[in-house]
Amino acid sequence: MYDYMLEEMAEAIGRECHVDQNDVLRVLGQYWQDKIAHVWQVEDVLEAAHRAEKPITREDAQLILQEVFHELDSEMGITWLTLDVALEEYELAFHELTSETHKQVVGVFEVWRLHDPISTQFGLFPDQMNGNLPEAMEYAKQMARQVPGVLVFLGPERYASEVNEPWLTFLAVDEHSEPVISVCQISKEE
Repeated sequence: MYDYMLEEMAEAIGRECHVDQNDVLRVLGQYWQDKIAHVWQVEDVLEAAHRAEKPITREDAQLILQEVFHELDSEMGITWLTLDVALEEYELAFHELTSETHKQVVGVFEVWRLHDPISTQFGLFPDQMNGNLPEAMEYAKQMARQVPGVLVFLGPERYASEVNEPWLTFLAVDEHSEPVISVCQISKEE
């Protein structure tokens, strides 16, 4: 177990149980002195999703982490590749989200217009990944209204791709209408 994790545990237990965290840290240190553990966290799944250029919610990342744990092959262990494979089939169910839950989507996003190579980025990896989707969506809607009839794309920040991969499209009929939002069905293998 990493020292910083023991310190985080001691702080959480001390705060919750109203006991001295140094005493808790001492007991945890004694407990773990003859044991080892490599700990995977939700943040690791979020990082793997960023590398895979997939938007995700923290809740879905927790479910994926639990799935990885429950399907653990003790001979193989858990690796970054394990997380990558677990994310291969994952697709965020955008249409199940509400405008209130859009802020729960974790990711760095880019917005651009069809045939325009310039994109605007929302968020920054790894420190500004939470809550970027609503602002990116509002910007995409504005862009769609500015040039009705021309698609505006919203996609995850490029990590390994050479070109932006759209996740959502926005299309406005005129400058006053609410743009229609559609989920792209573009596969990374194409």
